Amino acid sequence: MSRRLLLTILGLVACSEMPTRFLLPEVPVTVQLPLIDSLLSLESLIEDTAQLHVDAGTGNIALALEGELTSVSLSRELGRIGELRLEQAFQLDEVAALREPLEGWTHVAAELPLTGLFPQLPEPPASSVIPSTGVPVLVDSALRLPPEVLAVAYRGGELRLVLGNNYPVPLVLDVPPGYGQSGVVLRTPGHGEWFFPLTEAQRTIPPGETRGRDEDPDGAIRVPLSGVVLSQASRLLLSLSSPGSAGNRVDYTAASVLQVFVSPQDVTVEWAQVLPGAWETELVVELSLPNGAEVSAGELRAFAAHMELKNGFPVGFHGEWRFRQLRRNGEPVSWDFVVPAFSEDSRRLLHTDPLLLVPEPDDQGSVRSLRVSTWLRVQPPGGPVYIRAEQELTVRVVVENCSLGWARGERLPVANFEVQAESEVWLRGNLGLLAQVEVELAELIVETHLENTAAVGFRVEGRAEIADRNKNVLASLPILPQSVLPALERSGTVLPQRTLWELRYSDVRLTARPRFVRFFWTITPEERGSWFFADTSQLRGYVQVLIPIRIRVHQLSYENEWTFTGGAELRRQGRRVERATVIVEVRNRFPVALRFHLVLADTLGFVRIPPEGEMFFAAAPVTVSGVAEAEQHSLQRFELDERHIPGVLRAERLSIALVAHTPAQQYVRLRTSDYVRLRAMLRAELVVP
Repeated sequence: MSRRLLLTILGLVACSEMPTRFLLPEVPVTVQLPLIDSLLSLESLIEDTAQLHVDAGTGNIALALEGELTSVSLSRELGRIGELRLEQAFQLDEVAALREPLEGWTHVAAELPLTGLFPQLPEPPASSVIPSTGVPVLVDSALRLPPEVLAVAYRGGELRLVLGNNYPVPLVLDVPPGYGQSGVVLRTPGHGEWFFPLTEAQRTIPPGETRGRDEDPDGAIRVPLSGVVLSQASRLLLSLSSPGSAGNRVDYTAASVLQVFVSPQDVTVEWAQVLPGAWETELVVELSLPNGAEVSAGELRAFAAHMELKNGFPVGFHGEWRFRQLRRNGEPVSWDFVVPAFSEDSRRLLHTDPLLLVPEPDDQGSVRSLRVSTWLRVQPPGGPVYIRAEQELTVRVVVENCSLGWARGERLPVANFEVQAESEVWLRGNLGLLAQVEVELAELIVETHLENTAAVGFRVEGRAEIADRNKNVLASLPILPQSVLPALERSGTVLPQRTLWELRYSDVRLTARPRFVRFFWTITPEERGSWFFADTSQLRGYVQVLIPIRIRVHQLSYENEWTFTGGAELRRQGRRVERATVIVEVRNRFPVALRFHLVLADTLGFVRIPPEGEMFFAAAPVTVSGVAEAEQHSLQRFELDERHIPGVLRAERLSIALVAHTPAQQYVRLRTSDYVRLRAMLRAELVVP
């Protein structure tokens, strides 16, 4: 009983010490708020991704600097004929108007009737026995030249002699007086006498046959003319005999005559005395188009030519220059002139209007040379003149300016031509933040996009120069032979063809950013059958310089901001925050190091995390070629003290700033598969009642 009493007393004492009110217990609570969970690729960090070129196979990225290429006028280059020059002299034998009267004649030198050899016979028509001649009869016949030829001396050639026996009895050419064998005597008083022997077959002529033709026995009778002079006084002497009709009566008529024909063949003249009439001639010179060009149709632009005719003959000429292949308003182009004896005419011919180039029948469908005809009409001098072999007409033609505006054909007038083209390439947008101090290129790619509007294919080679903004050459790159596709011509319409060159260069080192690309090309047209170009034909396009990104990066930054509601949430859940920690996790596959910071802010201020400085995250490990090969994982914690917690609770906005950089002299290569994964979490310890 005493024990129970003691416990009761102790209980009463204890109750007298209890508080007059009860307090709620304080419970610590940890709250985790996500701040960031983002996957950033290169496209996220660079706004202007239009100038990034991605290799579809490897994902490698290159900066694309692009610009228009200055166009090349193909009509000016392909149609360039340039200067054509020709001088040609025409001597006496080459001027048809003067030569033909001296050689182009066939003359019956003698026509002896039967009664001239047998005077005792009745006049024809008759029938009689024809006796033998007994002794030979000497026939002396005038060799009549054309009336305008008074005398002519020959350097060479031959006189063809044909004898036709229309007698009803055989005829024999005997030995003329003073000679020892059968033959023909040609005598020109004051100049000499020439003897031409005959063979046995040639000296005997049966009735109705000839001697001296190619098909006659022993062939043609050719009288050499070297050193021979013929004049209006020249004579032909023949000694004739006949065995008669052997006692038989034969018929004869007025046509029963002996005919002797003479004609000069293939002669060259030493001199001539002539009485010229209104003779006409045409001298033709040909100015071959360059490169063996064959043009089936075309148009010449700005045609200018200098024409000279030097007349060394003792006769004057009315003349006309004729370009029959050049048409103006459908008519051949021509110019008149007059050149007196022993003088010259010189003039410049200019056409500013386009002239059509049209093949003549002699061109057989394609113009291979410009044919210049000099038509001449002799001005009769009123008396005889001496013309000598060394006298000549000299034609000098210089085509000073001649080019094809448009044309088609089989072979172009140019073998190749040199051109220069330039493109100014630009790097725009915030790609400028990649401001490299020096670029080291493992590879440089020059893409040239060309459009050809001429139906002509090309082979192109030369060099390309990469220059900076001051046009200082950074690199000179060879261009091995490349092809340019020809445009397609269909029903008179030209369909342009596009060609892409992808020129790759290794071991190139640039000390500044490229700004200009200059091309120095040797262009060789390809012979692939027919071709066509118009006056508007061009080689145009644009250039893209691709620089694989293996650079030193400076201030490549990414910034973003969004609304933060975490502060209000913390305020609703408790009366105070005991502690706060920010945990940042980065998985970096960029081969560049990163600087990073967070900012929690409201209108009154901000809290920067980390509070002092920035977070640094190492670059991903790279291969020997500078390409990332694995993630670089990093985790960092930052404790916030009582100075920062009020700012976190008031924060309404959250922003981040990310800057990439590389150590000095380190170069990396970025790819589209590279990324950085950012995660950040705010861990707050609250005291909740």
